[in-house]
Amino acid sequence: MSSPLHDRFEQAFTEFEEQKVALSDFERKLAESSKTVTAKNRAVSVTVDGQGDLMELKFPTNAYRTMAPAELSSLLVETIREAREQARASTTEMLETYLPGGMASFDMLNNPIDFEEILGEALRTADRMFSGMPSNTDRTEESR
Repeated sequence: MSSPLHDRFEQAFTEFEEQKVALSDFERKLAESSKTVTAKNRAVSVTVDGQGDLMELKFPTNAYRTMAPAELSSLLVETIREAREQARASTTEMLETYLPGGMASFDMLNNPIDFEEILGEALRTADRMFSGMPSNTDRTEESR
């Protein structure tokens, strides 16, 4: 026969294990993801990983040879920026499937993260989950 406290711990442990699996799945998918963007004039092609880090830079045609240095530089910067934006959007979309309700709309990749708010919400959730359980001080006073 199990107690309500034991059942709560079992449920919490099961949820924790499920979150570990989901996090591993997200990390694997993020590591495998990439985005490739080719400039409109096809002079340059850029590939970035799921975090937006540059992985590959190609010049599919000889068009870059006739470009002024400032023009080529500008094209590279714009193409890399576009690839990073697409990678960020893809990662955000993927992340939304793993975040608990209400956090999915929080764009963690483009805005500063308020860890205090996230921790506060986690503590409030834990409080609700374990409300009614005796605290350490309650147990100490009971044993006297």
